[in-house]
Amino acid sequence: MNTLLKSVNDSSEDSLSPLTSKLEQEDQTSPKMSSNKDSQESQDPIACEEGPGICALMLTVISLFLVLISMPLSLFCVVKVVQEYERAVIFRLGRLLTGGARGPGVFFIIPCVDIYEKIDMRSQTFEIPPQEILTKDSVTVFVNAIMYYKVA
Repeated sequence: MNTLLKSVNDSSEDSLSPLTSKLEQEDQTSPKMSSNKDSQESQDPIACEEGPGICALMLTVISLFLVLISMPLSLFCVVKVVQEYERAVIFRLGRLLTGGARGPGVFFIIPCVDIYEKIDMRSQTFEIPPQEILTKDSVTVFVNAIMYYKVA
């Protein structure tokens, strides 16, 4: 029985189509995912940048310079206050700043570079309008509900 299986496997490997053998050759030459970080860093030409680029840093420095020049007037745009039940999520040039949500209290943003979004942490209610439902045994039932949600 084993000899029959070996002969079937050998004959199936020999009868591979040219496309399959070509794909196997490409698969052998393509880069593999490995657990070794050093070999992956040296082989991977496409690496993702985690930090801000040089343009982002230049825009931030220019914006800070403009804030310092117009200091008394810029305080109205730079200083923000978040209440006790709120948090502020700050995005710098579209990316989330490290440190997560700010607040409650006073925080600073850089105009033209930072965008902040206030998030309400209180429990909210949403009333669902009552609906009339017909069951299998032809009985009408009125159903209403109230939905509670909270951003945690």
